[in-house]
Amino acid sequence: MLQEKIETAIIDILTRVTIKPRPKIIEILNKNFKSEQSEIARAQLIMMLENFKYGKKNKIPVCQDTGMLNFFIELGSNFPLISNYRDLIDRAVQRATKLIPLRGNSVDPITNENPETNTGINVPPIYLRIVDNKNTLKIIVFPKGGGAENISKLFMLNPSNGINIFQEKIIDVLKDAGGMPCPPILLGIGIGGDAVLCMKLAKEALLRQIEVRNQREDIARLEMELLEKVNALHIGPMGLGGSLTCIDVHIEIAMRHPASFPVGLIVQCYSHRWASFEMDRNGVIIDET
Repeated sequence: MLQEKIETAIIDILTRVTIKPRPKIIEILNKNFKSEQSEIARAQLIMMLENFKYGKKNKIPVCQDTGMLNFFIELGSNFPLISNYRDLIDRAVQRATKLIPLRGNSVDPITNENPETNTGINVPPIYLRIVDNKNTLKIIVFPKGGGAENISKLFMLNPSNGINIFQEKIIDVLKDAGGMPCPPILLGIGIGGDAVLCMKLAKEALLRQIEVRNQREDIARLEMELLEKVNALHIGPMGLGGSLTCIDVHIEIAMRHPASFPVGLIVQCYSHRWASFEMDRNGVIIDET
């Protein structure tokens, strides 16, 4: 049955994203370990790499904070319609929470009750997009740890100078944050739209492959400028100093209202966990990332 195949595929990528670091992250941390001059920073980098290796070998989470599980769904318009995606994802998350296991990270904001299932009122977050003329289903799982998420910000800037000062605003946030978001970090930034859209764009920006620039040259230039400025802070791995504070900066944009200049900042920790699968209408996995 198609729904059962989707549920199984979700559990599989939840397992993979929790225990297997992304190869590009390993490559960048290794490269920086070789060039880093600070012994304290080198010690932090080697601990990160050893932690990744241990988690993968022993099939356990690479971080005690297994995050809030964000789901991005790209539903082909010709894929069989399944009306109860929320129920399907909830079941998969609840099963995965016990099997992997995952830490229970869904807490009632009023009562502080934690069902220890990673599900509940309006969570996990699910973002659905219909893709025309496709007959496949793609699901991206993006666990967001609390430490990095706490540094995220929404700026409502003056349209007259927003483009000139948004980098300064972001730098100030990161200076104050220090080691709290578990650097080296990645930054997702959304510029334009409204207060909701710019934050969504910022989160989606983090799903672009590392070191892949925005296709617009002016935006790609902003990404590189901000990356250089953040690394010049020398906050370093875990906030203990060093040359690598930020792994990458990704910016996405949307048209804005003339009277407002919203900028969304989503911060991601060094483990940068996300994974995806794409399935055809028969339930066969045709691609995994």
